[in-house]
Amino acid sequence: MKKVLIFGKFDIVHPGHIYLIKQAKQFGQVTAVLESDRMIKELKNYHPFNAEKIRSKNLKQFGVNVYLRNGEDAKTIIEKLKPDILCFGHDQEFLKQMFYDFTDLIIKNIEPFGPELFKSSRLLAVLEDEQAGVYLVDKAKSEHSFRLVAVFRKMFNLKKVGFSGTLDPLASGLMIVAVSKATRMLDWFHYLPKTYVADILFGQSSDTYDLAGQISIDKNAKSFSQKDLEIALRNFLGKQKQTVPAYSAKKIRGQKLHQLARAGKQIDLPKTDIEIYSLKIKSFRYPNLKLEVSCSAGTYIRSLTNDLGKQTKTSALLADLRRISIGDFNIKDALTLAEINKDKLSKARILPQDIIASLNQWFFRSPLW
Repeated sequence: MKKVLIFGKFDIVHPGHIYLIKQAKQFGQVTAVLESDRMIKELKNYHPFNAEKIRSKNLKQFGVNVYLRNGEDAKTIIEKLKPDILCFGHDQEFLKQMFYDFTDLIIKNIEPFGPELFKSSRLLAVLEDEQAGVYLVDKAKSEHSFRLVAVFRKMFNLKKVGFSGTLDPLASGLMIVAVSKATRMLDWFHYLPKTYVADILFGQSSDTYDLAGQISIDKNAKSFSQKDLEIALRNFLGKQKQTVPAYSAKKIRGQKLHQLARAGKQIDLPKTDIEIYSLKIKSFRYPNLKLEVSCSAGTYIRSLTNDLGKQTKTSALLADLRRISIGDFNIKDALTLAEINKDKLSKARILPQDIIASLNQWFFRSPLW
């Protein structure tokens, strides 16, 4: 097996580092050349959050060997470790120059993943913020997603509150809420798969693709078997472009689609890139289907429902929707708005360092990433 080197401080191991490690592992056994505490402290305007022992431990859990660099030059590192391949990140030009003369080594430039999103320097302020935290909330049907923000702002007397992944008022289920500087981490959840349980009703259609719109009964609708349904569902698996529903908050030229639709304006609906990872039939007896959907962020289950109606040569609308998980975060661990108080929130708070550790593990083992 070839010997592969990666380089860095790895002060706060985050998903950007995990991406680098996974890419490097494709070439062989990876060793991280880790800057020592002494070397880091010599850098101006940077103070390590984690000591070298912790940084080393954090890397080793991902199957990476660690070599602690205490100022050795490139020649010494090459002689000691005898690598075959050097992997460099997008911001390591100085290292490429350092190893420029070793022409017998294979150089691999790893494309950056979320270079502005995943940054140790960006995370320092989050980890040092005593108010920062993430909470799992079970939004009830008919509640608006933004009501959660108002409740949390009042509870913590903070303006900086946000959430990841809006749910329509008619949908229920898991929402991830962050307060204070933990809001900087909300975009991370965009990369996690979302799992929903959808109740779908065949033989009816709606302009909103759900029960909130003008419903029409399809008098020509014909029933079909579960085998026919299974065949139809296979067509929706994988990466695809999905048409955004007319009644949605998606904006075109600064206006929300649902505002344009209610004004009676005809527009070409945009398409968005999505991926559906799995579709599991929980129960089916025409015209009722309970379907579990695992998909990427940005997927409209209402559009999937409408398209499924067309695929089965009938019509369909979404009767109910519940989000049960986002990555490893599950509805079973969530609080409802009725349950929320300061004492319960104190116990339910997920610290930023625990979020980082959890997402690192997910990204590392996930075949989707």
